[in-house]
Amino acid sequence: MAGITRDREDIEDGVVQLRFVDEDNNVHDIGASDLAQVLEGLIALTSELTKAGEFGDGAAPRIRIRAPKEGSFVIEAIAWVNANPIGAAGLTVATLGASAAAKSFGADAGKAISQAIGAGIRSLRGHKPIDFEYLDNGDVKVTWSDNVVSELRRESWNKLQEMKRPTRQALSKIMAPLNTDADVLEVRDASVTETTEEILQSPADAVAIRTDYLTAIQETEKPWEDVRFFDTEAVLSAIDFENTAKWRVKTTNDGTRTATIEDAQFLRGLDHGEAIHKNDIFWLRVRETTTKEPGRNIRTEWAVIEVTRTKRGDTDGDATNDTTPSAGEAES
Repeated sequence: MAGITRDREDIEDGVVQLRFVDEDNNVHDIGASDLAQVLEGLIALTSELTKAGEFGDGAAPRIRIRAPKEGSFVIEAIAWVNANPIGAAGLTVATLGASAAAKSFGADAGKAISQAIGAGIRSLRGHKPIDFEYLDNGDVKVTWSDNVVSELRRESWNKLQEMKRPTRQALSKIMAPLNTDADVLEVRDASVTETTEEILQSPADAVAIRTDYLTAIQETEKPWEDVRFFDTEAVLSAIDFENTAKWRVKTTNDGTRTATIEDAQFLRGLDHGEAIHKNDIFWLRVRETTTKEPGRNIRTEWAVIEVTRTKRGDTDGDATNDTTPSAGEAES
């Protein structure tokens, strides 16, 4: 479904407040590197939302930070969409402290970012929405199992559901202090006219804890598979007539590996009494399958799909006296 481009002129500037607190509901300072990551994360998430059309056509909102105040650690970031941030009532876009604010119920830049953070946290937790309502303005209204309601652009919603690396990294940076000085992150949105104290009187739009940060920093793996075919000269250093998946193949240039023999004609010949001698040389067509599953090491498997004997082994000068390797004989 094609997205509906939001009219940028209808979007109001807004504040996103991020309040970091510990178990005692207080944090007076956080590490400079963590603070830097929070600001980078806000900018990165805003950029991702802009790509999804959250703020209409044009550049991403400019993020500025309000002057910090004494008290719990609050970061108040102002998302400027249309207003000129220079000299605009002295407002910067984010207040450092532990909160990020922006409040309003229209098409508000701060609210959009706040809702995105909340939806992202719920996605990281594996929460599932119980109801969707696609609105005429191009938004999707999502009701979660805990009755929390999120409203985002459809494209932004899809981006948060996919939780690809840039989105996940942005969220993890926003939550960085949860790995050190803070235990809880409260997210609120507000209008640019509201003070820090007024914003804090409202319930948090979203709350994150340390496990949310730890989930965000985990690299999600997708299973993958790669197949290649190659021809090689080889000897069968160990064979197992009872199990065609446990033959040992020693190649000239591609190493040695346990392989499955799939050449039906070759196997029928063995069933009819054809012998395999030590040091027989074969030309093999091999299918190599390399797979990677989440939480597991890379696995490579060989299947020999064609076997052609090119030279019969002659270990003692008399081919009739050559011995046939026993089942599972180890490579010499």
